[in-house]
Amino acid sequence: MARRLILIEGLPGSGKSTVAKMVSEILIGQGKEVQLFQEGNLDHPADYEGVSFYYAGDFEALLKTHEEYREILESNATAHDQGFLIPYRKMKEQWGIEIPDHIVQDIFSRDIYEIPFE
Repeated sequence: MARRLILIEGLPGSGKSTVAKMVSEILIGQGKEVQLFQEGNLDHPADYEGVSFYYAGDFEALLKTHEEYREILESNATAHDQGFLIPYRKMKEQWGIEIPDHIVQDIFSRDIYEIPFE
């Protein structure tokens, strides 16, 4: 089955969410299988808000520094390229995992949107 992606962009308050919902409803009405991901949805496949990246060695250093949270960090991290993605916002908000602020600050320092492009 061919997959299609529809992106709707615009200025804040311009009706993006309303249009996305309408497009979704029209496609569902046509018998299409639809997944609607609104901005801020923690399961959004193309939004890495609240996700940090650690190279493998840096991830191991994080685990050693916060040994008491090793199991939680390892079980929620996803191997990617030469390192690991940690969805810290999802861990805290959606899954209700309690992470002390000092660890969140450590992880936030590696937020994908905060690290240099290189």
